[in-house]
Amino acid sequence: MTHYMDRLRNRLAAGADRIRQLGGAAPARTGAALAMRVLLVGAAVVAAVVSSAALYGLFYRLYVPQLVHQAPVHLQYAANGTAAEVSFVAAAHYKFLSTSQAYTVALDLHVPASETNRALGVFMVELELRDRRGRAVHRSARAAMLPYRSAGVRALQTLVRAVPLALGLADESTWLHVPLLERAFDRHFTPITHAHVALSKPVQTYAASVTIRAQFSGLRYWMYYWRLPTALLFVAAAVAWQLVLAAVAWSVLESYARARAAPAAPRADGQHAGLLALGGQRGSGLESSGLDSPEPKTPSLPGSPLVRALSFLDRQSAPSDSEADEQSVPDGSSQPQSLRRRASGRRADDN
Repeated sequence: MTHYMDRLRNRLAAGADRIRQLGGAAPARTGAALAMRVLLVGAAVVAAVVSSAALYGLFYRLYVPQLVHQAPVHLQYAANGTAAEVSFVAAAHYKFLSTSQAYTVALDLHVPASETNRALGVFMVELELRDRRGRAVHRSARAAMLPYRSAGVRALQTLVRAVPLALGLADESTWLHVPLLERAFDRHFTPITHAHVALSKPVQTYAASVTIRAQFSGLRYWMYYWRLPTALLFVAAAVAWQLVLAAVAWSVLESYARARAAPAAPRADGQHAGLLALGGQRGSGLESSGLDSPEPKTPSLPGSPLVRALSFLDRQSAPSDSEADEQSVPDGSSQPQSLRRRASGRRADDN
């Protein structure tokens, strides 16, 4: 019994020393823990901002298409008409327009203000947008003409610009913008790769080009024309979501770590109860298995070794069955043998 009491006393003392050590080290570790938490939070915020900005840049590049596509037009003047083939992409299999975006298509002509062009009057501009196999995807035809100016207006404009015209800083020309298609969509299986342009009359030109311009609406409109506010709003929302998810993940991991570390922590108050429970389980296991106790005369006692030791001492200090029988039996022939021996010894002494 003394051995078990000493072991219990030593374990209680070790648990108390451990608790005092933890209590004294806690204030010293508070500053380091706070600094570590601040460092982790700062790193998480920086990582969230950088990842959100990169995510927005990738999303902008994939979602917002190019605003303007422009290709030069080299008109071929022939007896049967004036026409040109326009290629938008270098390879025929390349797709350069977005199928979910609406586009406007126009022909820009840089023409001189000559008497010949004024004499042409109205002329027709035809456009065909074709796929890689030469099939027409969109077709349009619009009328155009040079802007009208009377002789007096032309003379006044020439007088005002006399010096720049004389120095070669200006010329007598104008730009004609001919809209041909509004809200044209590209097709997924027959993407547009080139175009065919034709003029009904041989208009004198300095240069010509086909311009395809995207008509942004909705989110694309805000992302393109209000880039900074949209980017700040998107990054702020993404950072907030990432921080919320990080906080939830951190709390879950911290709870899991505490649950894993809780059984390994020293518990001085519950050690004796744990020993009792362990002894009870062992005792019940022996009883259920049917194994006899090492002591043939002593029944198996459930509980810890300390409980069994105390029970054993109680049994040793209590009178045995034989002694109880001897005390309960009166003098006579029915007395136990030990009493008869004592009586015969006393008679021998008397003689």
